[in-house]
Amino acid sequence: MLKKIQNALIFRLNKSATLKNKLLQLMDLFYQYAPVFVGYFRRNPAYIKHVLNSKVIAKPGLFSYGAIFNPGALLANGEILLLANAQKVPWFKAKGKNKDLYMQGNPLLMRLNQKSQKIIDQNIITKIIDLPQDQDYAIEDFRLFQWKDQKMINHSLVIRNKIDGFINQSGSFSALSILDEIEKTFTFCAIPQVDFPLQDFEKNWVYKETENQLLLFYSVSPFKVLALDDEKSFYFKTIINHQTSSKINDPGGYGTRVSFSTNPIDFDEKHWLIMIHQIKHQFAGRCYFHWAVLLDRTTFLPVKITSKPLFSGMGARGRTPGIRYISSILKVNDAILFFAGEGDMFVTVTQKTAKELQCLFVSL
Repeated sequence: MLKKIQNALIFRLNKSATLKNKLLQLMDLFYQYAPVFVGYFRRNPAYIKHVLNSKVIAKPGLFSYGAIFNPGALLANGEILLLANAQKVPWFKAKGKNKDLYMQGNPLLMRLNQKSQKIIDQNIITKIIDLPQDQDYAIEDFRLFQWKDQKMINHSLVIRNKIDGFINQSGSFSALSILDEIEKTFTFCAIPQVDFPLQDFEKNWVYKETENQLLLFYSVSPFKVLALDDEKSFYFKTIINHQTSSKINDPGGYGTRVSFSTNPIDFDEKHWLIMIHQIKHQFAGRCYFHWAVLLDRTTFLPVKITSKPLFSGMGARGRTPGIRYISSILKVNDAILFFAGEGDMFVTVTQKTAKELQCLFVSL
């Protein structure tokens, strides 16, 4: 009987193109929005806790941009410099009539009060100098560090291509540029060269200057560190290629890649502090988890990691609640400031003390 009913329904669907089309549209809507609804319900406890402990610095609508996120941060002249992605529309709205706006935007430069983290000044950078023109490139994921007398930007250089009528990413490089906060310029510098083959998608390379040496932290597993060997060509040579334990290779037990999140910063006399992240794939979408790691300032190797994630997913503002990405950290006296992109739409900051972190570290 059930088989007859099923066959009758299939026959009617195949006979009526309009009904079949409507049903397919309903299914498309379900698969598009069901993860969003599930995400909203699942994130509520984490969201309430996170909102109480974090502060919004920039949100959609600033300078008419639809998304502002993933800031790089640097202390300069007693203030905090932030450089964030400002995109015309969020990636999940770049479709239909807005499909050509995918990853379209400019860097947003902000100066913050060091104590209150309130914005003193903000400017959209429109002077992007010497960017390669051989492909349709977009720039994103800015991080900041000081090298010699220059404020450097390590960022992604993403290749945009139209595939089957849709604009998407077909590759990415990790690049270096120079920030001039006075002239409000972003000057492309180089795509660093390394002594091993690269993949089609390269990102999350982070940097630290120490004793006139510029280090490039390439990967967590293996733990690979390079040093600048030729300033003219920005050629880096591998100095560490170290196998590490599962405590850092798969800290969440999710079986997914672990990557660097932030440039290392000074933590104490013996250590640098760096953030790493791992993604857990859930029905509601990608969920980011972040751990703090201490690096030995002499050997450059990881020696401690927090026993649990400092930041867990499912608490982010915006439509994509699992995406809370810690893109930069600063130490101001005894406070550690964690700057994040939330929901690929907001810039936020969360403050913790160095003592809070010390209590969580375990040896690797």
